[in-house]
Amino acid sequence: MLAFKRGKRRITADYKFGDIYNFYQERYGDEALPRPVVHEIYKRLFPGVIKLIVFENLDYRMPARLGSLRIRKKLVSPKIDKEGNLDTRDLSIDYKATKKLWEKMYPGKTAEEIQAIEGKKIIRETNDHTDNYRLYWYWDKLTSNLLNQSAYYIDVCRDGDEVLSHAVKVNKNLNYYE
Repeated sequence: MLAFKRGKRRITADYKFGDIYNFYQERYGDEALPRPVVHEIYKRLFPGVIKLIVFENLDYRMPARLGSLRIRKKLVSPKIDKEGNLDTRDLSIDYKATKKLWEKMYPGKTAEEIQAIEGKKIIRETNDHTDNYRLYWYWDKLTSNLLNQSAYYIDVCRDGDEVLSHAVKVNKNLNYYE
């Protein structure tokens, strides 16, 4: 099996649990709960909220008028451009199937040698299991009171993406906003 090395993370967290707890402790002083208790609350609360958003189609309204978080779906299909060629840029790459194809097409080559090859075939995902819809996390900023809100975005952690992916594969009756 080819071993491709993952690149650097695209997005790093601006604030981590330690920063949030320090802010909480400064604000409440002696009344603040101990760090392990707050950490346990976070570990139980947020996965529950994620599951409600995914499985119950909850429109989670964030505090302090930051808007709402929900799942949206978008119809994605290949298009034909003006020259009559198939335009598949909107379709995601199926990395697992592409890797298998490259192993079959280029036997005996290392991952670095394969990466150097120009014009390799790439297999795209057609999202047949969701009737050609792509599901994604959506931050609705319509009711947000945030200044310069177009400069901000939410990137849900990998655990949230995995819950959404698993839910779509297991339960075909989930219906989300378009």
